[in-house]
Amino acid sequence: MADEAPHLFAWRESLRRMTDSLQALVRNRLELFAVEWQEEKLRLIRLLGWLALAGVLGSAGMLIALGALACWLWGRAGYPGVIGLVVACLVAAAFIVWKLVQRLRTEAPPFAHTVEEFRKDNACLKNRD
Repeated sequence: MADEAPHLFAWRESLRRMTDSLQALVRNRLELFAVEWQEEKLRLIRLLGWLALAGVLGSAGMLIALGALACWLWGRAGYPGVIGLVVACLVAAAFIVWKLVQRLRTEAPPFAHTVEEFRKDNACLKNRD
């Protein structure tokens, strides 16, 4: 009977430590998720900013093109400069969109670190069995 009390106490202590470890693990993963969520929000804001700039430049190019076309009907002198400006705006907008698409394709997927940590946890738990 005296031997059962230390055994029962050790079992409860082991269960408490396991629960504490599990809580710490979950808290750690949630904190990591929160940090990555902030990073993803900042990345989205940057992306929207560059997209807005590309839209403004593209719109400006189109407005200049329409203005140039209207002026071309009025007279045909000195418009290669205006056409050059239109082409420069459209090329700049296309370049910005191309760079954004390229960046989106090469960046890590959202929450990659969190998923990797869960994979490590899973592998560690499988190795203990």
